[in-house]
Amino acid sequence: MGEVFAGRYELLDQVASGGMGTIWRVLDRADGGLKAAKILSQSDAGSLLRFVREQSVRIDHTHVVTPLSWAGVDDRVLFTMPLVRGGSVADLLKEHGPLPPRWVALLTDQLLQALEAVHAAGIVHRDVKPGNLLLEPTGTGAPHLRLTDFGIAAPVDQPRMTRGTQAIGTPGYMPPEQWRGADPDPSADLYAVGRVALEMLLGRRPVDDEPVPEPLGASTTDRLLGLVRDATRPDPADRPASATAMRARLADLVVLPPTPDERVVTVPDRFPTAAPPPPPYRPLAPTAPHPASATLAFRPPPPVPAALPSAVPGLVLVLVGLLGLALATWLLLG
Repeated sequence: MGEVFAGRYELLDQVASGGMGTIWRVLDRADGGLKAAKILSQSDAGSLLRFVREQSVRIDHTHVVTPLSWAGVDDRVLFTMPLVRGGSVADLLKEHGPLPPRWVALLTDQLLQALEAVHAAGIVHRDVKPGNLLLEPTGTGAPHLRLTDFGIAAPVDQPRMTRGTQAIGTPGYMPPEQWRGADPDPSADLYAVGRVALEMLLGRRPVDDEPVPEPLGASTTDRLLGLVRDATRPDPADRPASATAMRARLADLVVLPPTPDERVVTVPDRFPTAAPPPPPYRPLAPTAPHPASATLAFRPPPPVPAALPSAVPGLVLVLVGLLGLALATWLLLG
């Protein structure tokens, strides 16, 4: 049995780790469910503020992972999320390399759907990257993406945690203005979407100054590259106006059937051995005593009675006595 956090969450195995903490698969003993849990690795004010911020982001959307519950022990804080069992887009790229253009269009569209809901709630995610794009285990079927990790998300109209020129985010996915510490804006998330889409097309993380390949025609790949170029413009004003506007450019790409030469991409269940938790312990009900006949086999055998003394010697003595008496009487009377 692993460590039990706050008397409720049994830590089963570590799924991932990062600068902000570790992700575990846990058993929630309150309801017997398997969940994912994030445990903060620090207890400084900034980390706690990020925890409060992430815990407060509760967006009910099919492509967003929403926190469920939380607990704190000493200098550690834990909160749980649904366990998304198919890994991440980062895992997919490691295993398959460049993804088919149709898959890139599908995953980009689902990411934009998630950002539509996030931006509508007045929040900027600020850390869109392949490792934060989780996948349901759909096998060889159509993928199902879920955006997670709102640890550095920021409301558009509320005070920021940092000021000045401090940049918060992941290098390679942040737009120039985020590097300069600009106020949170949804256009920064759209820039990151463009970088992620480019990475899915290339099968590797592009370097910071790597130019986007020029579209050469009107194929699915070319149209995706055109969208990537517009989303990653240095000036936010030159990018698509919103996640909805970006989705409109993908509308006819996400319904394309697979081509005969399309490589098979599989999103497996990465926790196939996660057996359901055992039922809670219940004492056995008292049972009726066994009948006597049922316990005979367990009784010691009855003692063997001692052998009785033989009666033959006694009879001989009696007969000898009677003969002696008869002989004496004959002598006296004779």
